[in-house]
Amino acid sequence: MMSLKGQTAIVTGGGRGIGRAVCLSLAKEGANIVIVARHREEIEETARMVKNIGSRSLEVLADVRNEAEVEGMILKTIEKCERIDILVNNAGIAHMNPIEETSIEEYDEMMDTNVKGTFLCTKHAVPYLEKSENGKIINISSGAGKHGLSDLSAYCASKFAVNGMTEALASELSGRVMVYSVCPGAVDTEMYHSMFPEKPVLKPEHVAEKVLELALPESNIISGSVIEVYSPPIPLL
Repeated sequence: MMSLKGQTAIVTGGGRGIGRAVCLSLAKEGANIVIVARHREEIEETARMVKNIGSRSLEVLADVRNEAEVEGMILKTIEKCERIDILVNNAGIAHMNPIEETSIEEYDEMMDTNVKGTFLCTKHAVPYLEKSENGKIINISSGAGKHGLSDLSAYCASKFAVNGMTEALASELSGRVMVYSVCPGAVDTEMYHSMFPEKPVLKPEHVAEKVLELALPESNIISGSVIEVYSPPIPLL
């Protein structure tokens, strides 16, 4: 039996990397997937993959930094799917530079995408998430939101902020919506490779496994948990 059948999950940054892996993982459990990103070709490719699994998808072009576009995305979801059960705030961006070489444009882009985007999507989704028996907000943060890293000070600041927001929202929404933060280490994605040359062992699918665990109705993980993911799960023998 598919545990998420009939539920609707919004995944921002769903066109590639961790976001795409999350879309597919939730789709395999029967969820209807709302794929949100800024690039049509990537959204459409994820949508094809979701439909091949057998789940329904809704593709929405939107920039999470823009409140009007976020509001439109939420309203379109309600119009087409009639409900929101799970919000995965995955859209994110990173720039790697020493602090004195980090431009205000790079700083603003990271803060606006990683923090304001999470804030806006959550703000406008909460009234609908509260109506679900399985209301979940799952924020994709980073190990850099738990540990400061050289040449990533502004990025770290944005992800520390996401974790703080997660803990505050868990208290604010207690008994109504469960809120989590997933903090992966190095993941084999395009964003990671734009900063580092080595190939990490952690794959987007490994992060998606943790997101699915949190999204399932039977999850007993305490709301407000900030969960670090640094290595693939050990297969059960």
